[in-house]
Amino acid sequence: EKWNGDAWSNLLSFQPQFADRCVWEKLNGWNWSNLLSFQPQFAEKCAWEKLDGEDWVNLLGEQPQFGEKCAWEKLNGVDWSKLLRAQSQFGDKCVWEKLDGRDWGNLLSKRPEFADRCAWEKLDGWAWSCLLVEQPKFEDKCVWEKLDGRDWEYLLSERPEFKEKYKEFCGD
Repeated sequence: EKWNGDAWSNLLSFQPQFADRCVWEKLNGWNWSNLLSFQPQFAEKCAWEKLDGEDWVNLLGEQPQFGEKCAWEKLNGVDWSKLLRAQSQFGDKCVWEKLDGRDWGNLLSKRPEFADRCAWEKLDGWAWSCLLVEQPKFEDKCVWEKLDGRDWEYLLSERPEFKEKYKEFCGD
């Protein structure tokens, strides 16, 4: 058989009638997450153990009903941030300690409802500037001393209303 897992996943995503010809063992975790995103009826054939954290995020973003199958321990901080941005209902499964400052910034920029879980001290200057561009309401939590020139440049280019904070912490 000359077909690899990518080819099978791609074909079956759009033409599931060829499933009887598929060599299922050739599919890796990414192939499975892509296929099940389009054709969830193949779940009974899935080798779930092949899915890593990124594969789970891809799949659950499209088909959250597979959360009951998820190996949550495989998700790292980046994975959790991406997943919760798309599917916030999985917050009760999250191991919050896995998120670093950038993960928190990315998550809170779209899902501020998780702020009560945030380890604010983990955010660096860049994470703060990116977060404040999207969610300026968190300015009272910001450790302004963490922002360097590049962080301020980005923040002020997107949110000039922080000019007074800049003057306060950096002078003129």
